[in-house]
Amino acid sequence: MRLKAASRSDVASRDVFDDRVSPVGQRPVASSFAAAAAAAEQKQSIGPVERLLASMNDMMETRLHSDDQLRHQRSKNQQMMSEWMIAAAVIDRTCFIVFSLIFLIGTTVLFCLAIFAEYGRS
Repeated sequence: MRLKAASRSDVASRDVFDDRVSPVGQRPVASSFAAAAAAAEQKQSIGPVERLLASMNDMMETRLHSDDQLRHQRSKNQQMMSEWMIAAAVIDRTCFIVFSLIFLIGTTVLFCLAIFAEYGRS
């Protein structure tokens, strides 16, 4: 009888080993049910320390995810700011050129009127 019990445990351990080695899509149905039952049993036997560690792990994953989103948003904002700075520089340069042209043309016209008015009196 002892030999049969040993051989049954060997068969059971081989089934578990085969279940771990075989590809996911080719698992036997009975083995996957046994694995699900073992996982459910393990979840029930989790102590307060394991629950605390699991919740801390969840909080860290949430924090990392939110930090990643924040970093992505900051880089997006930085890129948008650099694009707007380029647009502002173009508008600033255009306004400078237009103002300079108007100033030079106005000054030239004013001096020309003053010169021609002086010659008109003489």
